[in-house]
Amino acid sequence: MNKSIAPDRDVWIIGASRGLGHEIAREYANTGRSVVGFARSAIADAPPFRHVVALDVSDDVAVDATIERIIRERGTPALVVYLASQLYQGSILTRTDVDLIREVDINYLGFVRIARALARHKDADHSTRLVATASTLGYIGTPSLDNFSAAKAALISFARSARYELGARGIEIAIVSPPHMDNGADLVGPQRYPMSWAARRFAREAAGRRSEYLLGSSNRSMQAMTRYVPALARSIMQGIGADALKRGASSIHA
Repeated sequence: MNKSIAPDRDVWIIGASRGLGHEIAREYANTGRSVVGFARSAIADAPPFRHVVALDVSDDVAVDATIERIIRERGTPALVVYLASQLYQGSILTRTDVDLIREVDINYLGFVRIARALARHKDADHSTRLVATASTLGYIGTPSLDNFSAAKAALISFARSARYELGARGIEIAIVSPPHMDNGADLVGPQRYPMSWAARRFAREAAGRRSEYLLGSSNRSMQAMTRYVPALARSIMQGIGADALKRGASSIHA
């Protein structure tokens, strides 16, 4: 882990109840870090968590009040990793407005609320590294995940745009995209990584110095293709999306 992330202050995992968030919490706890887990659904107040907090990131009032309370009780965190996610997979023709708004709310606006609450309530003497969990789909969209792709694109744009203003308040914003992995999504990607590998690499990158990074060689290859061979990149993503559309709708949340 990067020594610049103060070892005596908490690591917060937003979206810690399952999947990548829970595994990343375990990675930090194994290095001796004090990890606070935030989640909509119940999680055990036990290893890998030093403390757990119920939080719905779609509730603006609750986010602000909860962040203020936890900072008052435990101090300003050294690292905050935003992993809350909602993914609806399937044809856009079958989506309701409720589904569309929920997906944008969790994947994008929730991060904005966390960033805003941190800026309001953190103490001026300590800096915080705030990590947005992006996706390859935020750089190049795909059928069956069009709204999710749009939400992640908005997240990436906001994180890049807010760096200057929030940096002046002691918040360093980074963007990390996990690799394609076994997370329950019904996508057939070019390379799928084990969750344990993804969590280990993500935890290291989140606590590092880079401002933006895509994990996994297939992710980086796809990003390069979007720049230099965009037609090929679109063809690959359309193929992945078309395959998912054939298998019907599904929903995943963390």
